[in-house]
Amino acid sequence: MVLTAISLCGWVDYFTGYEVSVFAVYALPIILSVRSFGLVGGCLSAFLCSLVWIAADVGAGHQYAQWWVVYWNALHRFIFFLCVGVGFHYTRAALGAQSRSSSAFAGPLPVCTQCHRIGAKDGHWQRLESYLCEHAGVQPLPKVCPDCARESYAKAGFIERASNR
Repeated sequence: MVLTAISLCGWVDYFTGYEVSVFAVYALPIILSVRSFGLVGGCLSAFLCSLVWIAADVGAGHQYAQWWVVYWNALHRFIFFLCVGVGFHYTRAALGAQSRSSSAFAGPLPVCTQCHRIGAKDGHWQRLESYLCEHAGVQPLPKVCPDCARESYAKAGFIERASNR
């Protein structure tokens, strides 16, 4: 499938001629390759796209003033194609991590009403702070809300309870 897409890009590039740039069209087989075969497959696809571009450009009759210009241009295209592949790979990885992180909070979440521990799918219970650090990437900051502070001070006898007023 990827080789067919690269061949199709080369065919379009050849028949449109060297004056019309189809530079960004080559991104499609690179993205398909990264999706199917990972980052290494995307890098290989980027290299193949560069070779196909050279063949299509020279085959379309593009004459260069210096012999090295075609390779210089191919190197720049290869770098662009690598950027497309690596960018797609890391974007996809980041979205996957985000999806896994948010799935930890989807659906019912067993919470002990006494100790406030979270029940994991594997049957183990862990502290709420640990669960938040692991699945949400946040570090809880211990604080006491004003209502709990008033209640604690009232139990200690420092202030009157609101219900006694």
